[in-house]
Order: sequence, then structure tokens, then C-alpha cells
Amino acid sequence: MLVTYFRTVVSTAGHVSCACVLFGSNLLINAIDGTARSIVKIISTVTLARIEQDSRTPHAERVRTFQDNRDDLIVCRPGTGTCEGGKSGPNQVMDEAETLKKTVAYAVEKYPDFDNSGSNLLGNETKLKELAVNLICNELGGDDPTLLSDDFQFVFPVVGPLTKHQFVKAFSEFKIREAFPTSTANFYNFRVDPLEPNRIWMMSRGAYEHLGTLVLGPSKFPATNKRISLPPQCFSMSFDAQGKCYKLTGGYSVDRSVGDTEGLGGVFGIVHGLGLMKFPFAEGRPWKRSLMWEAFALRIPQVADDWKRVLAMPVKSASSDKEDEPKSQ
Repeated sequence: MLVTYFRTVVSTAGHVSCACVLFGSNLLINAIDGTARSIVKIISTVTLARIEQDSRTPHAERVRTFQDNRDDLIVCRPGTGTCEGGKSGPNQVMDEAETLKKTVAYAVEKYPDFDNSGSNLLGNETKLKELAVNLICNELGGDDPTLLSDDFQFVFPVVGPLTKHQFVKAFSEFKIREAFPTSTANFYNFRVDPLEPNRIWMMSRGAYEHLGTLVLGPSKFPATNKRISLPPQCFSMSFDAQGKCYKLTGGYSVDRSVGDTEGLGGVFGIVHGLGLMKFPFAEGRPWKRSLMWEAFALRIPQVADDWKRVLAMPVKSASSDKEDEPKSQ
């Protein structure tokens, strides 16, 4: 008991010291970061050195349903409440088929362009999947820009929103297919969004074998013949009344424990997984917890957990200790 108590005191001192170092370092880093951003903002304002992408707002939903305070459009499965094994509380699991019927009927009335165009797009999973597969077969529109609307946006976790011109230009410069001629994105689980019926979601678990030269800006990386797999990533494609894609999202890793990229998706994940280079910015590297998160979400709670265990241990009395001693013959 005394040994456990002593170890807990020592580890507590260690955790508290680490938390103080992390907290102090965070304050210093924030001060430097805030100062740098303030100076950059002043310089940018004075010299008109603005970043064009910062003024570009990502496309929001163009077909709105339940967002219009129309919760009556959502149909939930009975017996899926939050309490008592689903018997009470608001139902949480959507009846997708019935909800889709309601949102499509609402959207057809609210957005007549979709109905008048004759595209038969809204809620039509077969049609939306057909359009999505066609995009995939044309390198997401990079090989055939006519599949993309004029106001198309490419929105990934870090990159974007890119315009149609920027996306097609970037795609042609990367020459992904030349570097990975046998690559397979392995798209699957295509599902229409029941709350945004002109949008289709899908998953991808890509496999890439580096058999050609990869071009990244001024850098060229000859074939390494390495093969890597990416983590499961979520993608979506939103289509307008003419059947053209106006927003493509993707690269959102949903399980950082899977694959060879430590959770990174997209090109960043490929480069990291192959070990070609380390990007000089945090966005291109695997996730790393912040100083404050480690200090207050991990270190301090760990101290509390350690002491709970110690205090919950049974305390032996002196008499019981004597009873436990072996009797002399």
C-alpha cells in the first residue's frame, strides 16, 4: 500500500510538472502566433496582399430540406429512443426511405429547376450513382471538365475551395495516373443523402503502388515500387439541375488507425505513406495532439484516475498484517 501510495505521489508530481510545461509552452507559442498573425494582417492590409482563396466561400447546400425548420420531413424508426433500450426519448435512427420520399417531394416543389430540367435527379440514387461513377471514370472531372459546373468547387480537409480552373490545372500537374498506373481508389457504399437529395456520398479505401515519377510542384520523385493503402475516406458529390457536379468533397479520413499513412488522406497521405518527404506544415503531417489537450484532457485526468484507484484500495490494519505473517514453529 505504501509503495503504491509513494508511486502515485511521484507520478502525480510528474504529471503536474508536464502539464505546467505544456501550459507555459502553449502560452508562449500563442503569443508568438498571435503577434505574427497581427503583423501579417497589417502588412496584408497595407500592401493589399490578400489571399484569393480566403475570399471564396464554400458552397452550402443548394437543396435545403430539414434545414428550413422542417423537422416534419424527417421520419424516424420507432423504438430507437435514447433511453430504456430505445423505448423512451426522441427517436434517433432515421427511416431513410420514408424521409427521402418527403424531402424529395418538398424539394421538387421548392426547386422547380430540377423538375423542369427533366434530369430526374432529386433522390434518384441510380441516376446520382451513374453521374458519380462517370466522374470517377474521368478522374473526378480532371480528364473531362465538361462534367463540372462553371462554379465548381473542390473542397478537401485542407485544400480548397479550388475553382474549376484551379482543380483541373492542379490535376494535370500532379500526373497522379503516371505515378500510380495501377492505383485503385476502391469506391463503395454509394448512398444518396436523404436530407440533401441532390448529393451522393461514398467511401474509398485506396491502394497505390508507386511505379512512375510523381510530380509535386518543383519536386519530382522517381518510382519507389512501394505499395501503400490509405485509410477509409469519405467523399461526396453534389449535382445541379443539369447533372453537373458543383461541389466535390473528399479526403476526410474516418479511421486514423487503418492504412499506411497514420490517418492522412489524399495526396498528403500518399506522400507520407511512401516516405517521399515531410511537408513543412502541420496540415500535411499526421495528426498530433496539441499541448493544451495533453495537459488538460490527458495529464490532469490521469492524476485524478490514479488517486481514485489508490483511495479505493482496501487499507490493512496492523493486526491483520500480523495475522498474515507466518507463525514461527
